[in-house]
Amino acid sequence: MDDLRGFETSLTSLVLDAGPEAPRRIVELCLERLPLTGAGITVMSAADHQQPLWASDAVAARIDELQFRLAEGPCVEAFTMRRSVIVADITDTHETRWPMFAAAARETPARAMVVLPLQAGSVRVGILDFYRDQPGVLDPAELAAAQRAADAAFWSLLGLRRGHVLDEHGAPTHGDSADPHGWLAGAPLEHAEVYQATGMIISQLDVSADTALARLRAHAFLHDRPIGEVAHEVVARRLRFSGQEDR
Repeated sequence: MDDLRGFETSLTSLVLDAGPEAPRRIVELCLERLPLTGAGITVMSAADHQQPLWASDAVAARIDELQFRLAEGPCVEAFTMRRSVIVADITDTHETRWPMFAAAARETPARAMVVLPLQAGSVRVGILDFYRDQPGVLDPAELAAAQRAADAAFWSLLGLRRGHVLDEHGAPTHGDSADPHGWLAGAPLEHAEVYQATGMIISQLDVSADTALARLRAHAFLHDRPIGEVAHEVVARRLRFSGQEDR
């Protein structure tokens, strides 16, 4: 890969100085310096509780939305298994880890994927996922650089989550650049509606939260619609789920 001298210094500077813009700017730095096409950041508290925070383009947003809708894919695996997930070519028919996601992802321009959990010790805040429009894997130096970026994104998100920034020693501290509205300010409203719709389906069907979310995902999948659109219809009371079928 090209000379990456100063890459880690740039990451540290972004964590310390960029405030709420740090996660996005960290990922944009990776897209500038590494052979990657696009990326997304998703914050998570559980495999079925995801909040896309930022996507570089429509393809990255589509990849994240598919995994949220289908409850499977490299992002879900990276978060639940606490490890990096690398996909050399999602169009390879031998790729059988996530059959529904792989089938849908093959219709996008994405080919290779690199997904990194945002974590340290027992603390997890989400995942950072990259895609390439050509098959193939990063070389060891490139992958190490991406991992350093994931570490930087983790610390920047942790600072925003606590309403703090990090001082020059890497410790959280109050500051004017902290996000005054919390670490998810500006995240898409549609995913808040997913959880509101899930609650309404729980009431309609008298089922568990997991079952209600599964029904919502199934409807979105069967009708090939974004889960956010389906959730919006439930919240607006234009779609109601019954014990037999949704109408």
